[in-house]
Amino acid sequence: MATKSEPTTEARYLPSDVRRRQILDAAARLAVEEGLEGTSIARVAEAAGVAKGSIYLHFDSRQQLLAGLQADLWQRMLEKPFELIEDEALSWVAKLDAVVEHWMVFEWENHGLYHAVFHTIAPGGEEPMAEARSLLEKLLVGGQTAGEFDLDGIDVEVVLDFLLHGYIGPCFHHGDQAVALEDVKKLFRRTVGVSS
Repeated sequence: MATKSEPTTEARYLPSDVRRRQILDAAARLAVEEGLEGTSIARVAEAAGVAKGSIYLHFDSRQQLLAGLQADLWQRMLEKPFELIEDEALSWVAKLDAVVEHWMVFEWENHGLYHAVFHTIAPGGEEPMAEARSLLEKLLVGGQTAGEFDLDGIDVEVVLDFLLHGYIGPCFHHGDQAVALEDVKKLFRRTVGVSS
């Protein structure tokens, strides 16, 4: 019987993307349960049930592993919203509502991980935030072009900053998630000039 530090023969031959996912999932569990400040490559390897050397096949250093964890979290946060924006069956207002809902639910479900990854270690760069900003800009331009949003007289950069950060506080400072979600959707609709 294999121990955590001695993977089975079958586990040794997992595809690279599966092994990487296994490592990131273990690092994520440690981030939530123990914090990442003192977590070593050896500790992540133990939690993943892989040899320490397996981690170095995917990440050159602990810092690169943490940056990989941040990038993975951003990807999961942005992937569905990009799909929503491309969905031609949805109105721009429906797309806005769906993006807000996805982000708020994602925050609620991943709060511990988000906090550990983005508040206890320095962010790996500005690229994911630029992607989120680009996504929202595409949403604003599409909604305005379709006549669903009215941003006349408002600086789009200010609107983008507000939309990128305006949902965070209500996620964690309002006791009723359903009320917070519906009210934030209403606030976002008002911000982009959706008529009732």
